[in-house]
This record gives sequence, C-alpha cells and structure tokens, in this order.
Amino acid sequence: MPHVNSIEATNASPQVSAGSSAYADCLEAIRTRLAAREAKLYGIAVLLVYVHEFERLTASAGAVNAVRMVDEVRNRLSQVMRPGDYFARLGERKFVFVLSNLRNEGHALLAANKILRTGAETVATGGQHATLRLSVGIAMHPAHARGAEELMQSAETALLEGWRTQQQAVVYAERMRAELAAGWDLETQLASAMEHGDLALNYQPKLALPKLELVGVEALMRWNRADAGNVPPSVFIDVAEMTGQIDPLTRFAFQRALRQLGEWPKALGKCRVAVNVTPSIICNPDLVEVIRGAADVASVTLDRLTVEITENALMVDRERSHRVLEELREMGVRISIDDFGTGYSSLAYLKRVPADELKIDKSFVMNMLADAADARVVEQIIALGHGFGLEVVAEGVESAEVAAKLATLGCDFAQGFHFARPLPPKEIPGWAQEWRRAHGD
Repeated sequence: MPHVNSIEATNASPQVSAGSSAYADCLEAIRTRLAAREAKLYGIAVLLVYVHEFERLTASAGAVNAVRMVDEVRNRLSQVMRPGDYFARLGERKFVFVLSNLRNEGHALLAANKILRTGAETVATGGQHATLRLSVGIAMHPAHARGAEELMQSAETALLEGWRTQQQAVVYAERMRAELAAGWDLETQLASAMEHGDLALNYQPKLALPKLELVGVEALMRWNRADAGNVPPSVFIDVAEMTGQIDPLTRFAFQRALRQLGEWPKALGKCRVAVNVTPSIICNPDLVEVIRGAADVASVTLDRLTVEITENALMVDRERSHRVLEELREMGVRISIDDFGTGYSSLAYLKRVPADELKIDKSFVMNMLADAADARVVEQIIALGHGFGLEVVAEGVESAEVAAKLATLGCDFAQGFHFARPLPPKEIPGWAQEWRRAHGD
C-alpha cells in the first residue's frame, strides 16, 4: 500500500500523513492545534473514518482491486480538507481528520456528512465497481476531552458505538465509554465460552396449524456465565459482531444444531432445525461451506435445516445475500425471513428473494386479539406471504385462542410460550412425547 510522507501544515495547505508513524504524527498534530490560539477560541474535532466490509470486497473484486478501491477513497477524502486541516491514513481501512475552528457538534456533523458523501461515491478499478460503506466517530475539544490521546480514544469509542448501532456518524458521549468497557470484558469471556461449555443452544418447538403437529424447532443460543449469570443474546451477539467473533460463533451454532438433530431419537420424527444468522454472515459466501461441512459431520440432510434472516439484514447487501441464499436453497436448505413486518424491505425485492417462509414478528401476534390494527397486520402478512408462494409462521403465540385465530386465518405454523419455552436439547424428546399424547397424535 503506498505511503505518503508527512507534510507540515501551513495556512495554505492541509497536512497529510500515512505509514507506520501515522498515529504518532496524528497525536503530534492534535497537540500542535491544541496549543494554538484558535483551539482556545473555537476548539477542534477529531473524526475517525472506517471503511466497512473490506473482506467481502476482497472476495468479490479480488485483493488487488479491493486495495486500489480503498486507495481511491483515501484520495477522495484527502480532497475534502480545508487549509489547516490534518488528514492521515491510520491503517488498511481507517483514516483520521483533525479539524480546526469548528464551533460546535453541528459543524462536526456537517463535516462528517461531507466525508460520508464523498466516500460513498462508486469506485471502479480493473473492471470492478463498488460502493463502499463508511462510518465516522467524532470527538471534540474541549467538550469531550482535553488531551490528544484522550481525544483519539473518545473518537474511537464513538466509532465503535456507530458500528454497534449501525449509525454512520456518531458524536462521543460519556456513557459510551462505560458501555464499551463492559463490551470488552464480555469479549475476553466470549472467546473461551464455546470451549468451556458456557454457550449452549436451547430449542423452541414449531407446530403446524391447525393440527398442532411438531414440524421443527428453532435453535436459540444461550450464554450462562459462571460469574455473572445469563447474558442476553442481544448483548453478546453485538459483542461478537463488533469484535470479529461472529464467524466462530456462527460455526458453533450450525455444528451444534445439526449434530443435535442427528442425535435426537428417530421417534422424534423428521423435524427441522432453524438457525438464525446475522447480516454480516448472510453476505459471506463462506457460510455455504460452513453449513455443508456441519451437515456432513452430523450425517444430516440439508432439507432438515432452515436458515432464518431478518428482512432488514437482507437489505444490507442485496446482491451478495441473494447469491448466498440461492446457493443454500440449491443445496436443499429452507430460507425463512424472520421478524417480518418490522423492517423496510420492498415488495419488489420480496418477490425476488429466494425464501420459503415468512415469520410474523411477535409484536403483532401477541396483541392481535385485543388490538384490531395488529389483527389486520397479521391477516395481511399471511395473505401477502401466500400470495408470494411462501408459508407463514406466527411467533409469540401465548394462548390457545391466538393459535385458533391464526388457524382460521390460514397461518401455516406457530411457535410461542403457549406451546413451549425454549428447552434444553435433552428435554425436547420428552416434551414431544407428552405433546403428542395430550393432543392425540
């Protein structure tokens, strides 16, 4: 990757730095500006810029083209600076701006939006085209920090907050530091949790309507820390995404779920198992080999596996996710669109997405008997799913009355606490036997 030597900033030109000493150069540039009279009058801002999904770009465009595309983004970003600004490349896909004479956070956000617009323009090299996704973390002096190192740390914290919440531009807030510290503590624990048995899969039954026959289970990951009790999935999945541990976590889920499917007694029947995947994973072509390998080891046919993905996740990278889903379906895997009704997928995309079923979000199902609007949403989603040739699953069924109403509306499947809470794997066969006995199956 090309290096650009540091150039002293003057009133006529911005300062640019890159290479192994870029971080030290950046700290020195911040200190110089903090000592200037303008900083005392107006303050300065540090903006950290990160280019996302470099691995996927490398996989689709090739390593050489991916590097050239990020280089082109670097060249474009260097053009948005004003006289007296500082710009550096801190790593393969991270950049920093140090901006003077910004009077408030609003001005810093305007600068961030300009950076985002510039970076989002399509880049082309070697016959390949791509639009890169950027995010910006912002910290300001004196509001957020006094010294150079603390300013950089605060900007880094804001950048990680943006990563966690999927916001493109985030201004530092003090609460973020404590939340980040808690996240890093979880990171150190999560790395060994799979090996030590702290991570496990529970399974929630899924039943066919109207006869209430067991047709499958949904695998739900649980983490029980010896020192802190249960960690909510919404927390540790975010930590795994943020710290790069989502790949081994996903591999663990598929290996464990498919192995369990093969270990359950034949009396349980040919039920399927559903596994949820995150937006970053569904766009990764390696997922296909992970699933194929897990099925081979477990000696389970892939027509017994369902992959669940939220509709919002499908919209993150339509082209790549579509290719991965198509390949999975060709292998026999069933595809389910989870939490349907809460996202922003378009009907134009829905008619093309390679899917087999929709899962109605539980927020509509739980109150459908008391809320006419929720009832209409459920009814329309069932009709919409059937119109596209998809089967429909209702989540969050908590009473026999809701189950009966769903059956009259033509809903195909249901799951929820009325039937069973998520159960440890050893309890599923016993639950199935009792359920069949109670319902004459």
